[in-house]
Amino acid sequence: MLSKLAFLNAKRSSKDYVIYFITVMMAFSLMFAFNLLSNSKEVLQLSYVMKSFQLVMYIVNIFMILVICFLINYTTKFMFEKRSKEFGTYLILGIKKSYITKMFLLENIILGSFSFLLSLPIGYLFSIFASSIIMNIFDLGQLVKIDFSIQAILTLLLYFCIIYFIVLFLSRRRVKKIKVYDLFYLEKQNEKRRKKEASYQGLFLLISLILGVTSLDLFDREFHTLGRNPSLIMIFICILFLLLSIYLLSISISHFILQLVLKNKKIKYHSDNLFIARCFASKMKTMGFTIGTLTAFIAFTLIALNLSSLFKGMFDYQLEVVAPYDISLDIKKEDIKKYEEFIKEHYTIEEELIYDSYYENNNNVMKAIARKSGDEAGWREHDQFIKLSDYNKLLKLRGKKEVSLLEDEYLLHVTREYKTLKNDKDLKEITLSNGKQLKQKYFFTEGYTYAWGMGYGFTIVVPDSIVENLKIADSHLIVDTKEETTEAFYDKLAKFSDDDFCYYNENGQYLCYSIANLIVRGKEKSQNNGFVTIIAFVCFYIAFVFTAVVGTILAIQQLSDSTKYKYRYQVLSKLGVRRDTLHKTIFKQLSIFFLFPLLYPTIISICTLTSMNRIFKVSLEKDTVYLTYFGMNIFLFLIIYFLYFLSTYFGFKKNVEE
Repeated sequence: MLSKLAFLNAKRSSKDYVIYFITVMMAFSLMFAFNLLSNSKEVLQLSYVMKSFQLVMYIVNIFMILVICFLINYTTKFMFEKRSKEFGTYLILGIKKSYITKMFLLENIILGSFSFLLSLPIGYLFSIFASSIIMNIFDLGQLVKIDFSIQAILTLLLYFCIIYFIVLFLSRRRVKKIKVYDLFYLEKQNEKRRKKEASYQGLFLLISLILGVTSLDLFDREFHTLGRNPSLIMIFICILFLLLSIYLLSISISHFILQLVLKNKKIKYHSDNLFIARCFASKMKTMGFTIGTLTAFIAFTLIALNLSSLFKGMFDYQLEVVAPYDISLDIKKEDIKKYEEFIKEHYTIEEELIYDSYYENNNNVMKAIARKSGDEAGWREHDQFIKLSDYNKLLKLRGKKEVSLLEDEYLLHVTREYKTLKNDKDLKEITLSNGKQLKQKYFFTEGYTYAWGMGYGFTIVVPDSIVENLKIADSHLIVDTKEETTEAFYDKLAKFSDDDFCYYNENGQYLCYSIANLIVRGKEKSQNNGFVTIIAFVCFYIAFVFTAVVGTILAIQQLSDSTKYKYRYQVLSKLGVRRDTLHKTIFKQLSIFFLFPLLYPTIISICTLTSMNRIFKVSLEKDTVYLTYFGMNIFLFLIIYFLYFLSTYFGFKKNVEE
């Protein structure tokens, strides 16, 4: 009898909370999909970096368990409050509280079990879709094979058991403590007016704004200076201040908005403003803390998406900076021949360039950098020069236009962090140690590559005749191959170069002093792809779950309250308000309720993104590309968020009209 009643109630609850059911199912599906990916040998073997994917997912899933626990616990608590009179009636009829507790817990287990079972096939489909994304990231010719892993199923089952053990424990404790009287009035307990707190609302709002501005300012200061490592302690303090600001704002803003409407007659009596303001203020008073939590979730969602975009943009750009050619070697001139032979054993060489870089003692550029930043560039001791003919060959290999210089001119090509050198008057004309003066004709920042000079952030290009009086600093071998280079080839090349770059010191330690002089595009690309995959998948995972949690709780709240609002809208209808006007009022009411938790996080995300861009911009394609990332991320978020809003709007409208 108990099982039958629990099953019938679970069936009824699934109809009332279909959005919640879908969200939990999707969350478990994503968990299962990422479990399959992180347990796939083919995925883990794509790159050395991908070997840490499994560990990262375990850590992220611990965090996701807490978030899903919050969603399910909040919903079960909400469901219990909505059915409190039903449970109170059961007690009056003589049914023991222990039976009611078991029935309610069994209902939730049934709903959870259905979502778990459905998440398996859906999660497997998600994993195939994710496999296609990985294929595009790594430029693979075929999909990465994803096996239906028993280990992944058992891992998901463990997560499911942990989540529902915590939720059911809290639910059982909640039911055991409650009395019959409380059950009949539980639904109205949160609606008591708190007059004593009203006088503090203005103070709370002021403190909230002060904390918000202060935290964003402190965060901005941590990212203000290039080359300075942000303090994790200070960032943690900023996060705490922001969270406190969010909660105080959510608790106090309703009083401020209501007073603003009531004191302004033009706003108060225009259209349905008073009705909507009253509804909003009433709702915020009963669930201000919950709205604060949802606002924090949205803030973390947007920040996670922004970080994902920044890192992807950085890795994409850095690949062209670090490894624009298939193989780049800085080696002794006498060793070039043996490296050429080694490369030919593995690849077909399409194009090749051997050139020298030079140095001299005046160090014009390094002195300019030291004046501006208080530090010298890189770990080199002298300015680096390359001759114009070699520079043009390097440009040609990259498909770029060649440049020309007169005998008394030079070109300065720097990484983006040194772009302020463009306005340095002392570099408009430089003097070499032999007294030769050169005027600056070009100043380039775009397209600089470390392959032109490892250890520098700049390259000085001069006419060929100038280098005749300069000393050779390094010899370089640049190779473009017909086949794609790989991470495995880099390992072979590094092992082959041991005798040239590695040695045993007097303590018997094996040291490699210059292994960074070996650059293989396949290795850099594989590592970048691994980082992009992990960061993108983790950030998307967090963003989707947080967005779904926010949308679900807002939808459940509004759809459950639609029965209460039904009477209010019936009164408006009897007062002569047309049906289409009522629909507009419903739309406005829900729009404000859904938009409010989004406004503050949008401000937080654009401010934090602007601050972080000060560090990232030197590694991005353009200084302002972060604005494009922000627009794309907010658009992606709004698509999912809007789907929850639409489902809530049509469901609310249907409930009111029934």
